[in-house]
Amino acid sequence: MSTIVKKQANIHELFSKMIQNQTIQHAYLFEGVAGAGKKEMALWIAKALFCPNYFEHNEPCGTCHQCQRIDTHQHPDIIEIKPDGLSIKVAQVRELKAEFSKSGVESKRKLFIIEDVEKMTQNAANSLLKFLEEPDGETTALLLTTAKQRLLPTILSRCQVIHFPVQSLEKRIRELEARGLTLSQASLTSRVTHDADKAIELANDEEFQDTVKTVWNWFKLLAKQDEQAFIFVQTELMSTVKERESYQFVIDLLIIIYRDLLNLTYSDSVILAFLNQESSMKQFAAQLSSRKLIEVLEQLLEAKKKLNSNVAAQGVFEDIALQIVFS
Repeated sequence: MSTIVKKQANIHELFSKMIQNQTIQHAYLFEGVAGAGKKEMALWIAKALFCPNYFEHNEPCGTCHQCQRIDTHQHPDIIEIKPDGLSIKVAQVRELKAEFSKSGVESKRKLFIIEDVEKMTQNAANSLLKFLEEPDGETTALLLTTAKQRLLPTILSRCQVIHFPVQSLEKRIRELEARGLTLSQASLTSRVTHDADKAIELANDEEFQDTVKTVWNWFKLLAKQDEQAFIFVQTELMSTVKERESYQFVIDLLIIIYRDLLNLTYSDSVILAFLNQESSMKQFAAQLSSRKLIEVLEQLLEAKKKLNSNVAAQGVFEDIALQIVFS
């Protein structure tokens, strides 16, 4: 049994029963955080629907021609779409609809997997809605999202929504340790991402490690309300973090630190993300009130929204420094 099936046992059981009973619906929305296993489950469903040996063990065999083509994303009756740049464009959905109108190449069934469906342009979303309102033939659409709230209500109403829960922090840390990370590495990367493969990649990424060190140094200035925190953005932070993903990491790491500080004000038995800084974290937690920590977390969450809206990163970081240091 695959790792994703073990991780999402309830969802696996649900779809197993529907496939056995031939009650698969025409559209599902898989929603949950990145790394929860939405795409892996979609590919497992694809194999279950197309594998000729599935009903022998109620699992796809993984070795037949159909399973192998799904693994290599080359099956002619399975179409996968993901954002082209920052969005899914109307031309991609038109191409998808054209494929929907055709019969399957090797069977009557066709399956479509759309990743990050919330990133559709308005025209693309409206185009998809027309298909969902009038599905054609024996087709199934699996829509994947990390932001269900950004979808058109009319799209949501035409899909069966499947929520993908995440494993507990303790389980994620144990899994990463079992895969070779140190406890310190696992404690940090398991907070940054729920995707074990991504966590391992980050643990071995020098640029990410540089970002972690720089953010910690910036945090120390912020926590002390040192005016140098503003200058640090220009002299250190922006020369270290140069990619959009790194900008997100800066905010995420600060949120992780301040949440741990808030938790420390209520309990000493907190699994800290920055394990190597435990003594410093406890000192800062003793100096900062829970009210101040909550206020900072609200400011950081608002800053994250600005970054997601493509506001210039340096301006966002400078604003963080001004709010925390001079409030």
